[in-house]
Amino acid sequence: MRLFIKAAIKSLFNHKARNAFLVLGISLGVALIVIVQIILASLQESNEQTIKDLHGDFDLVVGYQDSHKSLNKSEIDMIETIEGVEKISPFLYPYLNKEEEYDMWSEPTYIGFNDDELAYEYPFVSLKSGNFPKAEEALISPAYAKLNNLQIGSTIEMNFPPQGKREVTVSGISEEHEGLTNMVILDFHWLQEVTLNDGITTALIIKLNDIEKKSDVVQELRELNHDFFIDNRLEIDNERNNMGGLGPFVKGLNIAIYLISALILISTMSMSIQEKQKELATLRLLGFEKKHIMFLVLIETMIVGSVSLAVGILLGILIPFLTFDVFLGLMNIPNAGIVLPYHDVLFSLGIFTVVIFLSSLIPGYIASLSPPIVVYRGVKTTQGITKRYFMISLLYAVFITILFALNQWHWQSRFIYVINAVSFIALIFVTIPLMFVLFEKGISLLDRKLKVRAEGLLATKNLLRQLGRNVQISIIFTLGVIISIIGMVVLTSVKANTTETIMDTYPNDLKLVSVGSEIEEGFPFSFYDLVSESPNIEAHFYTNVKLFDTMNLPSKEGEVILALSGTDLQYSLDKNEVKIKDGIHLEEELSPNGVMITESTSKKLGYHLGDVIEADMSENMDEVDKKEFIVEGIITNSEHMSDDYKVFTTKKNMEDMFQIHTLHSVEMNITSDIDKQETMEEVQSLIQQPQYANTILYNRAEELNDLEEQLLQRFFILFLAVGLIIIFTIIGLMNSIASSIKERIQELSMLRVLGYTKKRLFALLLLEGALLTGTVGIFAVGLSMISTYCLLQSLNATTFRLMPSLLGGIIVLSPLVGVAAVLFPTLWATRQDLMKGLR
Repeated sequence: MRLFIKAAIKSLFNHKARNAFLVLGISLGVALIVIVQIILASLQESNEQTIKDLHGDFDLVVGYQDSHKSLNKSEIDMIETIEGVEKISPFLYPYLNKEEEYDMWSEPTYIGFNDDELAYEYPFVSLKSGNFPKAEEALISPAYAKLNNLQIGSTIEMNFPPQGKREVTVSGISEEHEGLTNMVILDFHWLQEVTLNDGITTALIIKLNDIEKKSDVVQELRELNHDFFIDNRLEIDNERNNMGGLGPFVKGLNIAIYLISALILISTMSMSIQEKQKELATLRLLGFEKKHIMFLVLIETMIVGSVSLAVGILLGILIPFLTFDVFLGLMNIPNAGIVLPYHDVLFSLGIFTVVIFLSSLIPGYIASLSPPIVVYRGVKTTQGITKRYFMISLLYAVFITILFALNQWHWQSRFIYVINAVSFIALIFVTIPLMFVLFEKGISLLDRKLKVRAEGLLATKNLLRQLGRNVQISIIFTLGVIISIIGMVVLTSVKANTTETIMDTYPNDLKLVSVGSEIEEGFPFSFYDLVSESPNIEAHFYTNVKLFDTMNLPSKEGEVILALSGTDLQYSLDKNEVKIKDGIHLEEELSPNGVMITESTSKKLGYHLGDVIEADMSENMDEVDKKEFIVEGIITNSEHMSDDYKVFTTKKNMEDMFQIHTLHSVEMNITSDIDKQETMEEVQSLIQQPQYANTILYNRAEELNDLEEQLLQRFFILFLAVGLIIIFTIIGLMNSIASSIKERIQELSMLRVLGYTKKRLFALLLLEGALLTGTVGIFAVGLSMISTYCLLQSLNATTFRLMPSLLGGIIVLSPLVGVAAVLFPTLWATRQDLMKGLR
């Protein structure tokens, strides 16, 4: 055993440069594994803190969504004793689903909470100023305070049936939040007493001591009472698992590192063995068996792996501590501190060690197979591909192309699109050797017609001489190309689709919306009058709606519920963007029952100019209140409107027909970029007035900025992954070229003797590197785009970004990566002594 170890160490030192590159490559892989785990855990901690800030630090809500049912004391006691439950906090909705019974529709929503730490984690409980309410006190929202002209210390009479009205003192004001506008927080026990709900609890907030026990706790709760409503907060779990969408990217990076490191190890050890073939053959002649040769190679690999692990772990721990603030700053993620997840790191390194060991078996096994006599002959031939491999590759390519064509023009199956995407990616890797052979054949054919320079012919021949080694390096680079294209195109297409959705939802810069539904009373029309006076604002109003069932829908049988809303039709008339009946040029000329619909609604429902829409306006299912509306205009440009299943008329018609005087929304476009921020601030200050307290202001720019920040994080991870893959490719390619040059030093020296200058030799070796990555890069770009298209089709994406600048950049960059990788080995080769090389 000692003899094997000494021999392995001596062999490693005899090839110091080669093994230094090998240690560097594997160390980077180890370091990246450690870095990824630290980043993953630290991002998880940052994400966890963000989740707690946004959604509250609790894990479950159990109880009922109806005040006719309640948790009893024995159930609460049993829940408190369930293993994994750290603490609980009760709350009470005394009038949930009893609004009609007690005529509470016009009153705010009352909720009772305990004054404890867990209650403050619930989204409805926040305190901006004042104190949490005690008996006969209330915590109210800023909007409710403005609406009723209240402040801390004010008293207000509130209705608490069945006991009647009570005077309540305002103890505090909650944070500004649209969801809390119509809610009043009261003391839990006092609310029980004043509403005659002694001992009644609607639900419990539950905090667990270990999030991993959530499923077990939920199971016990279901066994305790099958009627329980349990809020598992699954959307929070998804955010936690995906880290806001970053999880899959970072975990995918782990897999890529395992794969690439294994390929580098196999490739570099194969090169090392090829250089030492005569040494190994000598050992065979001296009596070493195949298993001894394999064992020797395994020991070398494990020594290299151990050194790489030590160096990589050290680098992997140091780098995050030095760069984590910058990393999070670039990703715009809050820093909650660096976390060192020992278990995850050890587990990942364990997998990495297994990968190293399994990877070392391949070159070890290959080394043991070489017959000594064949090795001593030193015969090197140009490698090729078999006819069987060529036919199988061709049939596979034809099959998946036909499958893609059939699915594209006939089936349109999302599942088949996924199969297409995976199949084309597999085709890239399967046909890499074929690409080298076909490229060499193409250059040879071109030479017969146009006479290619000798360097070009020689470079293509040299690619085939070490086809197996070149394929291994090409796989690494191809992986980078595939990840780049699929990642960039998918993320860009997702961005385009999401931006399109945001633009459809918010067609204008600002949108003021009533907190109530469209059929409830909204906010005064005076807001529109005020904003429309501003020279920097183009505003469009929409009144509260009247819903009705269609009775004569042309496009299909059945009924569709439409919403009739009043708006400024004169805007579209003035712009000549309405198909109208003769004689209508002003919205006042519209008939009392005249309406307009958008062109898209006309196509969707089948109503045309002059048609009558028969409407059932009754709110009672058993009665019919028939009314007819005449389509007197088709709006051809509705980009500024949210027109889904809507019919439009004038504000006056809404007042005359249905006594609707309030607005549900006002949409605003800011026409001046210079005063944009100032105009936004004016609108925000305007809605602070009490009469607009029941409104929410949506800012489209904020929605787009949030989207931009989310995608920036994903792009950053993608660029990191691709950058690392390119580094791996360069390291592997440097090893490959260095080994190739060392083996061919006599041959290269002979070229010098035959008249090759250093400059021509330099050009030849650079061309080899450029062709190695350029050939597979160009090929991978085409098939990667087809795979990306299939993937997006499987996701029902409406946008597919071709991104010619990305594709052109990769095509140009591909040969440059090869040139960069071979630069230093080439410089070394051209500076070697000619006579020494010949010997």
